[in-house]
Amino acid sequence: MDSEPMYRSSAGAAAIAAAYARLLRRWPPSFQSVRLQTGPGETFAMRGGVEKGPAVLMLHGSGSNGAVWMGAGAELGRMARVYALDLPGEPGNSAARRCGWEEMVAWLGEVRLQIPERPLALLGNSLGGWLAMASAAADPAGVAAVMTINPAGVCPRRSSYKWYALAARWAGERGPRVMERANLRGQKMDDEFREFFDLAGRHFIYRPSVPILGDDDLRRLSMPFGYWAGKKDILLPTQKIARRLKRLVPQAEIFIDSKGGHGYHPPAVALRDWLAAVAAYNK
Repeated sequence: MDSEPMYRSSAGAAAIAAAYARLLRRWPPSFQSVRLQTGPGETFAMRGGVEKGPAVLMLHGSGSNGAVWMGAGAELGRMARVYALDLPGEPGNSAARRCGWEEMVAWLGEVRLQIPERPLALLGNSLGGWLAMASAAADPAGVAAVMTINPAGVCPRRSSYKWYALAARWAGERGPRVMERANLRGQKMDDEFREFFDLAGRHFIYRPSVPILGDDDLRRLSMPFGYWAGKKDILLPTQKIARRLKRLVPQAEIFIDSKGGHGYHPPAVALRDWLAAVAAYNK
């Protein structure tokens, strides 16, 4: 996997890096960058919030980085120590190395061992949701809760997604806006984030779908579990995912926004309140 290219050109990679550098300046001053040494190479994260935990590891989706967690990080930081991680092999500041899926799970296991605060919660979106579940299933010890937003790897992608991608291609220069509207479904994106994701769409080479988690993997998720999703997700079958989770992870709490798409993120305060309720229940 190491030789798999991440970018279509060095100029495109540089443009994405510059756009990300601008986003990093927007983190609240209470957040600081940290670098962890892991098997794939250096791992970059933004850390902030309450110093003595609990800890929340925040895992972004494909073609993204930890900057997407700014709002949620600030809110969750009122009750937890938060780490917004850049996944290796994605357009952030972690190692530019494409890992196999098992290597990604092993990487997160290494990161977990280097986090001093306990208890530990995993929060993941899309690809990051799959990674949170796969890591907790592989090694549930010490994971107090798993929080997922539009998680990949529970059910196969919608076959209809290809038609949206084709429509965006036909739209030419307007293509990114077509996909933005389809994914956000009314949620807003500001200009700097739009610039970053437009650059990623042009220059970053996205990875194929993650493997589907087996029944036994999901049954091992015995800790408190939250699932947030948009009903109008064009990529993932929201209701099928909810049904499979309720069958195999019976304690899962399901929160589906009737208008949200694949880019849906729940209000940060909703994530904080759920985690606070879980923490209070487990005391």
